[in-house]
Amino acid sequence: MVYMKRFYAIAILLCVFLSGCATPAIHKVNYTKEFTPEKIKCIAILNFNRGSNVSISTDIIVEKFTTEIVGSRFKVVDRTDIKKIFEEAKFQNIGAGIIDEQTKQKLKQLGADTILTGTLQTYTEEKQNKFIHYAEVYLTAKLLKVETGEVLWSAEILKKSKAKNVGEKKLLNVIDREAEAEPVSKLLDDIITEMADSFKEKKTLTDKIKIWQ
Repeated sequence: MVYMKRFYAIAILLCVFLSGCATPAIHKVNYTKEFTPEKIKCIAILNFNRGSNVSISTDIIVEKFTTEIVGSRFKVVDRTDIKKIFEEAKFQNIGAGIIDEQTKQKLKQLGADTILTGTLQTYTEEKQNKFIHYAEVYLTAKLLKVETGEVLWSAEILKKSKAKNVGEKKLLNVIDREAEAEPVSKLLDDIITEMADSFKEKKTLTDKIKIWQ
């Protein structure tokens, strides 16, 4: 056990000195009293909105959340079926989480009892000669009941990663070189995994830290 604690201590030190380890600048997960993972059967993942400075398609967020959720206790409504419903309803933006009664009924017919949506607030990566100097991703998400629109779970995570000259630290005889920041794709992957885990298992970041003690 002592050796394991020493291992974790070294790992944490490495993350502090090596910029490639991105730490959450914001990490919030909230549950309502009504939220019980066991009672949720099927999730409809809607489009995520984009912040004013975000240009990438948010389809990748839907795909990543689907990958994280499939295989768990929850079922996921087929993406093609969701698009068809909203095309028929002539919704231009299906990420707002605000739907009419007819659309609610169609989602319920597909088995959905909850809706997952949110906003990609920030997705920034600064490069020079293919070297990543800085990356930042900020994602918010919420899980709502189809029937009432009530928010059962919500989360917001902001991660940043900066390049750093690790040679200055001489940590564990590290060779002089500049450590590249983590790419935005990796930061987004980590955020979605943490969010999905939090409502699949109803665990917060504090719960995960307790595992180390």
